[in-house]
Amino acid sequence: MALQRAQGWLELHLFDEAEALLYVGQSTNLRDRLNSYRHVHPDRDSKKTIRLVHLVRRIEWEVFDSAVRAVLRENELLRTLRPRFNRMNVYPKACFFVGVERDGGLLRLTLTRDTTMSGKLFGAFKGAAWPFASLCRLLFIASHRDADLGHFPSRLLTSAPLRTQSFGLEESVASLVEDYFAGESVSLVEALTAVCSKVEMRTPFEQNLMLADLIASEEFFERAPRKVRRLKQRAGLGSNWVEPEALVDFLAVDRLADKRNGEQSSEAFHKPRGELYALA
Repeated sequence: MALQRAQGWLELHLFDEAEALLYVGQSTNLRDRLNSYRHVHPDRDSKKTIRLVHLVRRIEWEVFDSAVRAVLRENELLRTLRPRFNRMNVYPKACFFVGVERDGGLLRLTLTRDTTMSGKLFGAFKGAAWPFASLCRLLFIASHRDADLGHFPSRLLTSAPLRTQSFGLEESVASLVEDYFAGESVSLVEALTAVCSKVEMRTPFEQNLMLADLIASEEFFERAPRKVRRLKQRAGLGSNWVEPEALVDFLAVDRLADKRNGEQSSEAFHKPRGELYALA
């Protein structure tokens, strides 16, 4: 296949001398992409790119009839082969779930990767550790309204909090927690904002931390629980959670749809396959 004819949605695979896959990437123009590797320069390109180019011994590419199928094929190769020079989406299992258990007036939240735990499970969520800490701090304030920062559990003041936290909350607030993680409503953040507005923090640091936690909780809802809800609706899933691999595929397709002004992404639930070509 002539390079000038290899136009469209391409998935590029770079191999080393031992036939190990080094890198997976996309391009809409094979000639331009290969030329970019031919002219790497230490003053302009990263050391990582220069190392990659020096190791490549064979190039292979697949041609797809849509950008969606190309990106899904890329994700498939990333998580199954984990190429040395790729970083994003090589380990979807790193995503977290949030377990919610309610026992009378006690609410227990667990940040976990275990999908067999008891209680209701929500997710999978990317980048959930810090937002989980933010929400736990706010829930601690809601259940200890007279406590200052010195009374906070020490692990609540880090980005890697204890994976399980329990709170004594009013039933009305506890029910909003499930709605929040299910992506149904951000009313929990609104309720916590009302609670926090009545709490007198003693220092500017405490005030700024509380404000940052409210912002982080609202932003996390938009980029995680709400998007997972959309994924479940689009795929017709009835459970509260989705597999991390499905989440990663959905987010990639969703970004493409945004770039293409709402392009339909129903292809996200079909196995992508393209025409394969090679260049030694």
